[in-house]
Amino acid sequence: RQWLEDALRENEPDSSFIFLVGTKKDLVSGAVCERTELDAIRFANEMQAEYWSVSAKTGENVKEFFSRVAALAFERSMIKELGKTAGCKARIGTGNFISM
Repeated sequence: RQWLEDALRENEPDSSFIFLVGTKKDLVSGAVCERTELDAIRFANEMQAEYWSVSAKTGENVKEFFSRVAALAFERSMIKELGKTAGCKARIGTGNFISM
């Protein structure tokens, strides 16, 4: 909780995505993992965060998690860009426009 409070205090409001990421999933039994994940989901809900369970060892959910982060960042960037242009086109970097 303290890390979250510090991060929220140090950043602009609504400038960050909040995730709770459980790692080392491969090191615990199914029952322990299930119980821990239920606690983690409850805690993530309190923090208004997304919960992701990953294993770097097996690769489970690692690509999916980073794809989620990238998708949210891209979406936020596009919404911000569309808000600037007040139209139906947005530029991605220095490249082409995307028409909405």
